[in-house]
Amino acid sequence: MTIALQKNDGRVRVVVSGNPSWMPEKYRRRPEAVAHVCRITRGEKKVFQKRERPKPSEWVEKNRVLSVGPFAGTKWKNSTTPYLKDMMDAAFFPSVREIYICSAPQTAKTTFIDNCIGYAIDHYAGPVLYVYPDETTSKENCKDRILPMITSSPRLRGYLTGTDNDESATRINLQHMQLYMAWATSATKLSNKTIKLLVGDEIDKYPETPNKREGGTIDFMRARVTWYKYDHKIFLSSTPTIEHGPIWQCLAKEAQVVFDFHVVCPDCGASQKMIFDQIKWPEGERDAIKIKIERLAWYECVHCKGKWSDTKRDFAVRMGKWRSRPQELKINSGPASSDDYAVASPEGLDMFEYLEKHKPHNIGVHLPSWLSWLVSLSTVAASFLNGLNDKNALKDFMNKHKAEPWKTYTKEHKSDRIKALRDDRPQGTVPAGGVVACLTGSVDTQDDGFWYEIRAWGWGMEQESWGVRFGFIDTFAAVERVLFDDEYRDKDGNKFVVAYVIQDAMGHRTAEVYDFARKHLGRLEAFQGRERQTQPHRFSNIEYYPGTNKPIPGGIKLLQGNSNYYKNILSSKLEILPTDPGAWHLNAECHDEWIKQMCAEHIDDETGLWVCPENVKNHAWDVSYMQLVAADRIGVKFWRKEAAKEETKKKEEKEEPQKRW
Repeated sequence: MTIALQKNDGRVRVVVSGNPSWMPEKYRRRPEAVAHVCRITRGEKKVFQKRERPKPSEWVEKNRVLSVGPFAGTKWKNSTTPYLKDMMDAAFFPSVREIYICSAPQTAKTTFIDNCIGYAIDHYAGPVLYVYPDETTSKENCKDRILPMITSSPRLRGYLTGTDNDESATRINLQHMQLYMAWATSATKLSNKTIKLLVGDEIDKYPETPNKREGGTIDFMRARVTWYKYDHKIFLSSTPTIEHGPIWQCLAKEAQVVFDFHVVCPDCGASQKMIFDQIKWPEGERDAIKIKIERLAWYECVHCKGKWSDTKRDFAVRMGKWRSRPQELKINSGPASSDDYAVASPEGLDMFEYLEKHKPHNIGVHLPSWLSWLVSLSTVAASFLNGLNDKNALKDFMNKHKAEPWKTYTKEHKSDRIKALRDDRPQGTVPAGGVVACLTGSVDTQDDGFWYEIRAWGWGMEQESWGVRFGFIDTFAAVERVLFDDEYRDKDGNKFVVAYVIQDAMGHRTAEVYDFARKHLGRLEAFQGRERQTQPHRFSNIEYYPGTNKPIPGGIKLLQGNSNYYKNILSSKLEILPTDPGAWHLNAECHDEWIKQMCAEHIDDETGLWVCPENVKNHAWDVSYMQLVAADRIGVKFWRKEAAKEETKKKEEKEEPQKRW
C-alpha cells in the first residue's frame, strides 16, 4: 500500500493506493479508511498549500487603508489615480530592480511608494531603508505616514510585534522584517545595514555627499542592497530641479526605458500624450488670477480638436495607459522634452509588452501635474503666465507642472538693454505724480568703502521702481548722511525719506556693520546673502561678535536672503521695457561703469547659480538685488495708495484739534 499527499487546486489530501495481503480485511475492502493514520494538522495543510501572490494593484485595493489627507480612513481605490495602477505592478515585475519616478507635486508619487512597501511587507519581505533629505522629514514621515499605514491596515497590522520599543522614529520592527529611517546628511544612518528594498525620496534635495569623507550620496545608498543581488528593489523619486539633478540624470543615463502616460480622448477615442502646448485659454487673456479662479483653461485634443474640461481630462486619464518612450529621444543631456516627444514620435510599446519583451532592470516614469485630478488645467495655465515676467515663477512651472528641469543657460545682460532703462531725472530726484510709495536703500560693504543705491518703489504688485541715487563712499559717517540726512524730493517739491535700508555685513567689517545696525535699529538691518537658502528671506539671531566670545549687547537679528532667488527676479526685471508696468528704471546720470557692473554675473550651466568672473566688479548688481530683498522685507507690493491716503487723512484729523488749541 502507498500513502501519499496529493495537491489539487491548492488543497492537500491523503491518498491511499494498493491492497497488501497483510492488511486486515476491513482495510483491504476500504483502503481509504487508513487515512486517519496520517492525519494532517491545519498548520501543516497551510504550509503545503500554494500561496498565490496577487498583483500589487490588486493587493492595495483589498488591504491598503489611507492614513493621511482628506480621505484618511478610507480604502485605496485605483480609479482615484489610475496611472499608479500599472506603475505598482511594473515595480514588482521580476526583471525590474530600480524604478525612477520623475514627477510634479500632487501626483501621489509618495503614496505610490507607500503602496509598494505595504505590498512588500505582505508578499516581498525583507529589510527596508527609507532615505529622506533631512532628519526632521525622516522622523515626521515615519510617525505621520509609514507607521499609520501599517496600523490602519488589518492585514499589515498583524505583522506588528506589539512591543513599544519596536516602533520608534527611526526604526519599525515587524515580526519578519525591519523598516529603517535615514537621512541623506548622515553617513552613519546610511551605512552598516543590509537592505532589500531601498527608498530614496526627493533625491534632488540630497547633498552631493553625506559628508566630506564619503562618495556620492545615492551610490552610497545603493551599496546597502549588495547582498540582495538578484531580488532587491530601489525606488528613487523626486520633483526635478536642474538638468544635472539626480532624478533627471537617472532618466537620462540609467533608465533603460522611460514610460509616458497616454490618455484617451473621450470624444474621438484617440490615444495621445498630454502636452502643455494643448492647454488653451481665451485668446488675449493674460490675467493669471482670473484664469485660475474662473477656470477658463481647457485641453484641446490633438486629433479631433475637442475641448476637455477638468472633468473630461479625468475621464481621459482613467482610460489611459503607459507606453515606452522611443530610445532615439533619450539624449545625453537628458530625456527629450515631453512636448518634443509628442510631436516627433509615434506611440511606443505598452508598458507590460515592453517589460515582457526586453526585461529591463532600470525603468523610469515621467509624471507632469496635469495628469492629476488634484490639479486644474487653469492652475497650470496661470502658473505659466506668471512665469512670463518672473524667472522664479517660470522655474516653478517647469519643475512643478511640466516635471522637467530648469534649463540653465549663460546669460549676460546687454549694456544697451540696460541703458534704455534710463529716464530724464537727475541724480537724487524722486519721480513725481504720486507714483512713489517709499524709498529704500542698500549698501554693499567693502574693505575700502561702501557701494550704495537709493531706490523709489511704486504702489502695488507690479513693483515698478526708479533709481534715485547711487555711488561709492568711504566712511560710515558718509553712509549715515546719504541715507538718513540728505533730502530727496520730486519736481513738485514733495519730500521723501529713506524708509528702510539693508547693509551687507559679511567680510572683514562685520562687527562694525553690526554696531552701525544697532545704532539705527528699526531703519537699517545687517544682511547676509545665501545661495541655497530654502526661504526667500529669514532672520538669524546673532549673540556674539564674529570670531570672539564677546557678546553683542542685546544681540542682533541678521537678515539672510536667498541671493539666487532675488537675482533671478532682478534678471527678469531688466528685461521689462521702460514703458511697461514693473520696469526697473535708472536715472539720467547712471554712467557706463554702473551699467557694466550690472552685466557682471551670469548663470552657471551646471549649478544653476549666478556667478561672477574673477576680478570683475559686480557691486551695482549686488546692491540692486539687495533692493529687492529690502522691498520684500517691508512688503511694499502689498501697499495700496488708497489705504495710505486714508491713513494720512485720519492722522491729519487727529492732529487738527491740537493745532487749534
